[in-house]
Amino acid sequence: GQAVELPLSQLHVVAAQRQLPMLLEAVPGRDPSEAIAAWSELLACCQAQAPELLATWSCGVGPLLRLAVAVPKEHWLRDPQDLWCEEEKREVKMDGPEGPLIGVESLPKLEKLIRHLLAKYDDAPMLLANGFIWNDGAGGTLREHDGREVVLCSASGMDLCVRFMQLFREVCQGTRKPVAAAQDLLSPTLTKKMVSALLAAEGNQRLPFPAPVEVPDSARHVQPMEVSLQGPLMALRRAQLQSLGAAELTEALASTRLAKDLGDEELEQFALELLAWLSRFGEEPEFEDPSNAGLCVEWLLSQRALDPKFSLVVSGNPRAPKKVLAAAKRDAASLELERLQQSGQRFLPNPAGIKGFVKRGVMAPFGSPYENESGASWVPERLRALVGEASLLREPSPPNSWQGDDYEPCAAEEQFLKDPQQLRKATVRIDEILSLEYLQHVGQTMRNCLRVERRGGMSLMKYLSRVKARESSFWVMTIIAEEEKDDEEVAPVQHMLLMEVYNGLNVIHQAEGPHPRRWPRADAWRWLQEWAQQEGLRPDGPEGVTVGPYGSYDGRMDRWDIRRCFLW
Repeated sequence: GQAVELPLSQLHVVAAQRQLPMLLEAVPGRDPSEAIAAWSELLACCQAQAPELLATWSCGVGPLLRLAVAVPKEHWLRDPQDLWCEEEKREVKMDGPEGPLIGVESLPKLEKLIRHLLAKYDDAPMLLANGFIWNDGAGGTLREHDGREVVLCSASGMDLCVRFMQLFREVCQGTRKPVAAAQDLLSPTLTKKMVSALLAAEGNQRLPFPAPVEVPDSARHVQPMEVSLQGPLMALRRAQLQSLGAAELTEALASTRLAKDLGDEELEQFALELLAWLSRFGEEPEFEDPSNAGLCVEWLLSQRALDPKFSLVVSGNPRAPKKVLAAAKRDAASLELERLQQSGQRFLPNPAGIKGFVKRGVMAPFGSPYENESGASWVPERLRALVGEASLLREPSPPNSWQGDDYEPCAAEEQFLKDPQQLRKATVRIDEILSLEYLQHVGQTMRNCLRVERRGGMSLMKYLSRVKARESSFWVMTIIAEEEKDDEEVAPVQHMLLMEVYNGLNVIHQAEGPHPRRWPRADAWRWLQEWAQQEGLRPDGPEGVTVGPYGSYDGRMDRWDIRRCFLW
C-alpha cells in the first residue's frame, strides 16, 4: 500500500497499467503489490547500471515488468543491486523515439540482467527467454504522437510469454528436469525428444531479436506472419516437427491456430497426432504449396472443434491428403472465419466459462426474402415524412425496429422459412467472437452498428470497452451448408444472430439479426434457446433481451416469447 516512485515516462506508465492486469491473470495468486515493488527495484537498479533499459518499452521497461510479475523475487538467484553491467552508462532521453523495434541495441544489457537474476550457469537456453520480449502486437496501440507509440501484447499472447518465462527460470535453475517442467507449464503431451530439440535449437545462445511488430495504421491492422514465426510457441512447434522429422513444414503452421495458442491436454494430443499426420504426408504433391498444408491443418482442427470424437484415422487408415484438401477448399468460407478469429487485436475468452454451440443436420433456408428489394424500400417512415417523399417510396417490406420497439411478425419471412426450395441441410454454430477483426467482419456482414464506419465508431468503441474489461462477451450464430450444390465450389455460410452476454450475470443482453429485418428469425430464436439451456443463460435478467429498458413484463407472455424481444 506504500507509494512507489518510478523513473518512467507517462507513456510507459499507461502501458504498464494496460499490461499489468493481463500478466497478473496469467500468474494466479501473484500479489500485485509485491510484483510492483519488485518491478520498482528492477527499474532502480537499471537506472544505476543500464539507464538505456528505461528509455523504451519493448526492449526495456516492458520486459522488466514481465520479469517482476512472472518470476517472484524469491526465485531470483542474485541481488539486482549487485554489479551485473560493467559497461559505461549512456545518457538517455526518457521522451525520445518509441516503437516496437526502438532500443534493440540495449538488448545485450537486458540479457545480462536476466542471466544475473535467473541463470545458474552460462549455457542458459535463451530461446526460452523470448517470453520476456516477444509481442504478438495484438493488444492495441498507445500513441503519444507520431514516432512515439507503444504496441501492446494481447492477453493470450502474454499468457504464452509467461509460461515460457517460467520454463526458462526452471530450466536455468534446475529445480526439476526440463521435460517435467515443460509438460507442466506448456503441454503434458511433450516428449523428452521434443523438449531436447527445443533446448538445443539454433539461436539458444543469445536473447532473440524482437519480432517485426508493425505500428497499426488502422483498427483492423493485422501483424505480418513473421511475428508468429518468431514467437516462442512456433519455436516449440518447430521442435515438435523436428522430433517427427519434418521441421521444414514449420512455416505451414504459421497461418493456423497452432501458431497462436496452446490448447488443453486433449487438444494438444490431437495437435500432436495432426503434426505426425502432416510429417507422414509432407512430401505429397498436395503439400508442395505450404499454404495447402496450412489449410488442411486448419480444416482438421475445425472438425475436431465441431466433434471431439473426430479422428485422423478412418477405417484403420489415415485420412488421404487429397480428400482433406478438397474438403478444406469446400469449407473455405467457414475457415476464413476461423482465421479472422485469430487476426488483429485479440480478446480473452469469457471468464464465466460459457461455451459455444453446435447442432448438425438441421433444415434451414439460406438467404433472405428481402435480398432483391431496392435499398430505397428500407427508408424509415419517419425519415420519409421529414423529406416529404412518403408518396414516392414504397412501404418497407420487412417490418423492423425503425417502426417501434415491439416485435412485428413478417408474412414474407414466415413463408420463406417454410419454402422447401430454400431448405438445405446445415450445421448451426454459435461461436464467441475473440478478435476485433472478426467483430468488424460480423458488423460488416450483418450491417449493424459494430461497423467502425457507423456513428463514427462510437457504438463499436462502447462494445469494445465492455469486451476488453470482460464484462460482456459477443457471440455470433452462423449456419453452414453441409452439402454443396452442383454450381458451388465453396459451401455457403450465413450469419444469423449477433448476441451479447453479460458474463457475470449469464444474461443474454442482445440478440439481433442482419439488416434490414434485424429481428431474430424464428429458427434462429429456437437455436438461441437451445444454447441458453445448454449454458444456463437467461433472457430476462437485468437488461435482458426480453426485458429491455422497461423493467419486468406483466407475465402474460413466456420469458422466451419472441414478441418480448427488444432490439437495443
